Amino acid sequence: KVYGKAATVTFAHAVADYLEHGRGDKRHMAPVLAHFGTTLLRHVDQHAIDVAAKKLLPNASPATRDRQVYGIVSKVLHHAARKGWGNPPIIARPKKPKGVVRWITPAEADKLIDACAPHLRPLVVFLLYTGARAGEALWLDWKNVNMETRQATFPRTKNGEPRSVPLHRRVVHELTALKHREGEVFLTPAGEPYARPKRPDDTSAGTRIKTGFAAACRPAGIKGFRVHDCRHTWATRRPQTQRGRGAR
Repeated sequence: KVYGKAATVTFAHAVADYLEHGRGDKRHMAPVLAHFGTTLLRHVDQHAIDVAAKKLLPNASPATRDRQVYGIVSKVLHHAARKGWGNPPIIARPKKPKGVVRWITPAEADKLIDACAPHLRPLVVFLLYTGARAGEALWLDWKNVNMETRQATFPRTKNGEPRSVPLHRRVVHELTALKHREGEVFLTPAGEPYARPKRPDDTSAGTRIKTGFAAACRPAGIKGFRVHDCRHTWATRRPQTQRGRGAR
């Protein structure tokens, strides 16, 4: 009654309103919400966020802390500012080292695909020809794949928004050869879905196929190539991968 909403709204209340409007990744939001809880929004400042990042992700990289703590808190505070519960935040975020962009040629990609184990081959083709992130591909469900329109949809992506990608004819060929049409599209050698993350610091879906992927790179003569580099490779030849969509 004395100070108004700007002085009395808690972080938990702001999160509830933020999620109610269909925003955000609940999985990554949970540990941040548990940390701040009923802390007043006006007390969630730079120092408080720095402390939270170190406590929640003590061994994580700056990029992971930025994505799973600073980025999430920033979105909640900006949402609160739009509601008139405070001022837009000014947050200094962790400096991230420049990464090395690695990609392979079409000829090298063909060698990699040919060297893949049978269960891994369709997944690697999908990664190389759609630019999907590892997590988007590993847990893609058949209900989000339309073979008639040659389109795959990822309901929840890294930024929390759904997106769709066209399917190159080579991807369609690999998916058509799969025997199952329910549940996750890509399965382990045992025919089971890949394990989903259970901890906040479990951020790299690519680790699920790291061993098999490295085993395929060796006979293909490809060095220093990670699962995520399939996305970089797609980006270097995006027009070609999209043109193949309409071929029958």
